[in-house]
Amino acid sequence: MCKIIAPLAAILALLAASISAAAWDGKRITEAPLPTAATGGAEASPARHWNLTLQTGFAEAFQLTLGGVFGNGPAWQNKAVLGTSNVLLTGDSIAVSGWVTRDTPTRRDDWIASAAYRMRAFRRGNQSLHLGGSIERWQLPSVRTGARDWIGGLNGAYATKLGVVPFLLQSTVYNTLSSTLKQGTLIHSQAWFEHPLLKRELVRLVLRHGPQHTYSWGFYGANGHRVLRYAGAVVLTAKRNQFEAGFRPQFGLQQSIPDNRFWYIQMSR
Repeated sequence: MCKIIAPLAAILALLAASISAAAWDGKRITEAPLPTAATGGAEASPARHWNLTLQTGFAEAFQLTLGGVFGNGPAWQNKAVLGTSNVLLTGDSIAVSGWVTRDTPTRRDDWIASAAYRMRAFRRGNQSLHLGGSIERWQLPSVRTGARDWIGGLNGAYATKLGVVPFLLQSTVYNTLSSTLKQGTLIHSQAWFEHPLLKRELVRLVLRHGPQHTYSWGFYGANGHRVLRYAGAVVLTAKRNQFEAGFRPQFGLQQSIPDNRFWYIQMSR
């Protein structure tokens, strides 16, 4: 347990020190005020409010964006995100996060820590575009001979409505700044459709689904089209709590990448 909590605690402690030095204000975030399929990038309040989001759950195994699967599973996965919005511009955000996955049979941990900035570049009617960047530290001992990386990320998110259905398109480019494995670049893109199933005053139930794709230019020695996935999830929001159950089949686009099925359940607060 200590191995899982330690990276998250270190990240939050580092942020706390930064807050004291810079006297920041804050805002509620879940990976920052990202435009969601549900909101279409609604206007953010100019007030700043700090928020901490905690997430825990189980997945079938630890799985890389490139398509590799590691450990026997199930994987116990935990995440903490702390951030603030409206820092420099209306609708922008700064966030730090820590993510840890533990292979339960071997008790081996892999973790990622990141600091990210995101800003709203465009908004008109139901359409919005957010752009951002991040610096990330990856410690993945389960990957090949062990990955110890510094990663630079660039991302964009476009939200709109297709008829009455909210739609979100996201792409993130990861580039290895330094790595114990082969350096390179990958781009991960995904689209989300969101269908409301139930909406009450304190309870909301939605179905989210959409395709995902990864392409690599030498990242960890991998090249070309890697995987195509189609993810689906049922998300229940009750007051400040969120429960999610999802399933994601993967189709390998190269002979060395196996097809598989991936499931997860998680709870956020």
